[in-house]
Amino acid sequence: MLRGHRPDTARKRVAVIGLGRFGSSVARVCHELGYDVTAIDIDERRVAEAADYATLAAQADGSDEEALLSLGVERSEVGVVGQGQNIEASISCALILKRIGLPWVIAKAETELHGEILVKVGADRIVFPESEAGDQVAHSLEIRHLVAYMNLTSASGVARMEVPATAVRQTIGQIDTARPNICIVLVQRGNLLLPRPLPDTILEAGDVVLVAGLDEAIDAFADS
Repeated sequence: MLRGHRPDTARKRVAVIGLGRFGSSVARVCHELGYDVTAIDIDERRVAEAADYATLAAQADGSDEEALLSLGVERSEVGVVGQGQNIEASISCALILKRIGLPWVIAKAETELHGEILVKVGADRIVFPESEAGDQVAHSLEIRHLVAYMNLTSASGVARMEVPATAVRQTIGQIDTARPNICIVLVQRGNLLLPRPLPDTILEAGDVVLVAGLDEAIDAFADS
């Protein structure tokens, strides 16, 4: 079994619309991590290439709601809009994904303005591919409060995030005991940095932490 692969009982559905360099990278790594991937593009060649790593690869217009519904996209937990260069199609796709009920939509944006519009139509997370690669997005697919992520192996990485509500007023030692598969290696409190924080360091609301560990453990901590 591929390292980091999710067991069949925990497979989650991901729909990736737009299979350019960014979208195909997200789809390929999601497949390697064990997600059930639906890969969609208007280009027949890209769809044919995606057949090697997608559960379902289909040629369709990502801004066609009926086409997306016919492919069962509404059953996906996460939708990734990778067709950033066609801004109108990107916005339409993000809007449709939210309208048909996807709980989490990640959209690629080409400019800050494009990103702002995507947020307005409901996208939950905006990605600028010049600063965040497709494989990084795939590894951090479910981390809702993520600021930045860097994968170290196929199943682990380092994430920078705001302290989750459940961790506020807890000490580093308490978190180490409760969550042995992650390690808080740095705390940022305003302009103050606390590298290698001591076990009795108490986390405060608004702190930003650098967390290393297994992807699933980071997911669970960030969503707690």
